[in-house]
Amino acid sequence: MSTRRYRSRAIADKLIAISIAYQRENLLARGLGLEHLRELLLSLVRPLVRQCASIAYGGFWKEIEENFTYDLLRLISEEQQDNSLGGPDTSLAIGQLINYSAWPNYLAITPKIEAQWINSCRIVRVTQRDAGIAEADLVPDSEAENGSDRALFNAAVTLSAMRRLTTTGMTIAIPDALPEIVPAAVARVVLGGKVSGYSGFLPGIFEEALVTLESQRPLYVLGGFGGAADVLARALLAAGDERPPEFTDEWHRKNTPDVEKLSALTGQFGIPTGVRDTPAALDALFTLVKQARADLPGTLQTGLDLQETRELLTTRNVARAVHLVRKGLEAKVGLESLPA
Repeated sequence: MSTRRYRSRAIADKLIAISIAYQRENLLARGLGLEHLRELLLSLVRPLVRQCASIAYGGFWKEIEENFTYDLLRLISEEQQDNSLGGPDTSLAIGQLINYSAWPNYLAITPKIEAQWINSCRIVRVTQRDAGIAEADLVPDSEAENGSDRALFNAAVTLSAMRRLTTTGMTIAIPDALPEIVPAAVARVVLGGKVSGYSGFLPGIFEEALVTLESQRPLYVLGGFGGAADVLARALLAAGDERPPEFTDEWHRKNTPDVEKLSALTGQFGIPTGVRDTPAALDALFTLVKQARADLPGTLQTGLDLQETRELLTTRNVARAVHLVRKGLEAKVGLESLPA
């Protein structure tokens, strides 16, 4: 460790959360494609990992075109290789990917996958116990895919808990060793994402934005690239007490069939402390949206002025979006502007 060097210590070892999902139709309608979203993601992440910040991302591990997990891993691996070639950057510390995976999704992560990326990625498995589910109500891993009501409900509860724990941090017990502390995310960037047909109680972008705002951490909503982030951005920019339909339980029951079923199961099984059903989560999020309408930079904690924050919510320009997020992170969490 005595040879470990940093480009900057201000942001080193901090955790920045990224929420991103590809919404093809939304992007095409804006004259954009998957390559633009990938360019945006890598441009945002590269200066962070170069300054030894780590990236929290809840992506899956299927190797398909619109999966960003491997884009992040390849970026980090390339930066690590650049720092091991004997040049002036040798031994500079590089950030990792902290991949959060909720039960039962992590059951698909094989030891081979984990070993392959062990130097670039720490996989954090959020279990049913981590979500506060009682021992008597745990579903065995072997029954995770049996389609039972309890499996569906526990998966939704654990997914919600994962989004909260990404923001607040968590401790992982390790046999015969000190527990590992996974730090809280100090800021979050959101773009894209489903607003219907999602898993769990709430669209991922909505729930992750909610817990970030409640924790009073910087939230950067890039609404210009479509999806749930666009719905959230337009709600933030609306006037008065207007409540968009996407912030009502009725709309979600109509557009996402599992919401209706999860509502019934919540009444049947009960819900652990710290997890909210769809109506409660939507009410909490809309309360914060109304608060933000009166003070966008202050509520979102962007580190930008009002005009810049409004531009951040709407811009479709990749370079401009990257510039605004970087400027905000410089002001709020210590990201530095370093020479190329």
